[in-house]
Amino acid sequence: MRLSWRTLPSSLFARMALILLAGLFAAQLASLWLQWGERATVVAQARGLHFIDRIAATVRALEASPTAQRHAVLATLSSRELRVTLISDDQVLPKVPRGQIQTALGARLGSEREIRSDFGGAGMQRGNPTAMHAQATPLRTLDVRLRDGQWVRISALPEADVPALSPDLIVKLLITMVIVIAVVMIAVRQTTKPLRNLADAADALGRNLDTAPLVEQGPAETRRAAQAFNRMQARIKRLIDERSRALAAVSHDLRTPLTRLRLRAELVGDEKLRDQMAADLDAMAAMIDATLEYLRGLQDSEAVRPIDMNALLQSLVDDAAVLGKTISVDGLAQQPYTGRLSALRRALQNLIDNAVKYGRGARLRIEDSPFALHIIVDDEGPGIAPEELARVTEPYYRPDASRSRATGGVGLGLSIASDIALLHGGKLVLGNRPQGGLSASIELPRMTKP
Repeated sequence: MRLSWRTLPSSLFARMALILLAGLFAAQLASLWLQWGERATVVAQARGLHFIDRIAATVRALEASPTAQRHAVLATLSSRELRVTLISDDQVLPKVPRGQIQTALGARLGSEREIRSDFGGAGMQRGNPTAMHAQATPLRTLDVRLRDGQWVRISALPEADVPALSPDLIVKLLITMVIVIAVVMIAVRQTTKPLRNLADAADALGRNLDTAPLVEQGPAETRRAAQAFNRMQARIKRLIDERSRALAAVSHDLRTPLTRLRLRAELVGDEKLRDQMAADLDAMAAMIDATLEYLRGLQDSEAVRPIDMNALLQSLVDDAAVLGKTISVDGLAQQPYTGRLSALRRALQNLIDNAVKYGRGARLRIEDSPFALHIIVDDEGPGIAPEELARVTEPYYRPDASRSRATGGVGLGLSIASDIALLHGGKLVLGNRPQGGLSASIELPRMTKP
C-alpha cells in the first residue's frame, strides 16, 4: 500500500514521534544485522582457537611425560568432552586435513607435527593460521604423531552452538530501545507543547476574551508566536470594549428621543395617527432591544458552570405551559453540561419561540453521547427553502414574507442562537424535516475529540 500523509496519525506529536522512531528502528536493525555477522565470525574463530589450544595442551603434556607413565597421563587428560588414546601405526586415520591446522598446531608447539583426521575439508581459514574456519565445527577425531613417533588419537565432542547474539545482549538492546523511545517521546512532546498551548489559548479566546495571556517562553520562534497571539488578543478585546461603550452610548442617546416622541405622540388629537405613531415607536424600541441583546450574546462574560440540561429544558417547558403552549421533551441528558446558563437559556428560548410562532408548536429532543450533546427543536411549520438555510442565521436576514415584522422580531433569533452555540464550541444546524417542518439542532461538544 502506498504510504501518504493521510495514512499517518493526524496530530503533529504522533507524526513526529512515528517518523523519528521509524528512523531509529531502521538504524537499530541495520546495526544489529552488522553486529550479528561480526559476532558469528568471532564465535567461529574462538571455537577453532579453543580446539587447537586443547590439542596443543594434550600433545605437550604427553610429550613431557615418560613413555611408561603416559597411560596414567591419558586418564588425567581424558574427560567427557575429550577422549585421548594411544594408537599404533596401522590404526592411524588415512586423511591429511587440508588448510592451516598443522601450521597452527606447530606454531603452538614450537615445531610442526604430522597429523591425520577423519575428514578432508579445510579445517583452518586460509590466510589466517591462528583461527579456525566456521566450517570446522563438525571436527571429531584428530591423530597426532608425537616427537618420539608415537601416534595419539584425540577425539573431541563438538561444542554446543552458541548464538551470535546472547540473551544478555538482546536484553540490553531492548533496554536501549526502550530508553531511546522514551527520550524521543519526551523530546517530541516538549517540541509540540508550544503549538498545543497556542491551540488551547486560541480555543479559550473564542470562548472568553478575558482569558489569561499566553505564557511567552521557550525557543525564539515560540516566544514570537506567543507575543503575536497576545497582541492580537489585546487588540480584539480593545475593539470589543470600544464597541460596547459605543453601543451603550448610542442606546442611551436613542432611548431619550424615543421617550420624547412617545410623549408627544400622546398629544396628537387624531387617534388613528396616534396609534400608528405608537406602533412605529414600539417597533423601533423592539429593534434596539433586540440588537443590544444580540450584541450582548457575542460578548457574553457569564461564568462557565455545570448545568442540568434536563432541568433547564423542563423550566422552558413549564414557562411555555403558563402561556398556554404545550411542548414535549423526548430523551434525557446523561450528565450535566458545562456552559453558560443564561446564554444557553436564551438560545433555546429563541428556537422554541420561533417554532411556536412560525411552526405551530415545538417538540424538543435530546441526544446525548460522551462526545456531544444535541438538543433538537422540531416544528410542524412550512420550513425554510433549502437555498435560504445557509443565510437565515445572518443578522437581520429574513427569508420570506411569511416571517415579517408583523409577526414579531427583527431577524436576530437564529443569529443569537448560532452565536451562543459557537461561543460553546458547538454549532447550530438547521434542516427541513422529511415529514414537514423545520429541525433546529444545537450541537454542543462535551470534550475535544482526538
